[in-house]
Amino acid sequence: MRKKLSLILLCLLLLFAEIYLLFVPQYWLCLSHASGRDGFLVPLGQGMVLSYIHSLERTPVEDVFILQGDRIWLYEERVKSHNAGLPTFDQYPGSMIKTKNWLIFRGGRRHWPYVQCRVGNDSIGENILTIGRERYELYNTYRGESIRLYVLMRPLL
Repeated sequence: MRKKLSLILLCLLLLFAEIYLLFVPQYWLCLSHASGRDGFLVPLGQGMVLSYIHSLERTPVEDVFILQGDRIWLYEERVKSHNAGLPTFDQYPGSMIKTKNWLIFRGGRRHWPYVQCRVGNDSIGENILTIGRERYELYNTYRGESIRLYVLMRPLL
């Protein structure tokens, strides 16, 4: 009798956990574009990288964002550059780090309700969105479109 009661309680607990996960609002990274909206379930505090080829210098840029609440926070921006016109000292708040391969601007407390950009193609722009281990080649899906990334709270169902 006791084992049966324990099993029933465990099943009820699992059922309530599933209901909670399905119906309680979760944070989603939404990508709106000309023909609609796509959503990516992103855990709070998860980083994402928006990488592209700079249109003028033709050099790689990686913007690392973190989702916090209904905001997209820029954690750091990595650029490969020829150093033309770039700062030579830290800008408060934030820091500048030079490595062999990257010039990294970190911090600065910059955040926005959305990030908007124009997607290029496989030769100009090469926009790629990376969330965790998933890599989305935006330039194949949204070629030449203006997209907007923003955070939305909604349940799985």
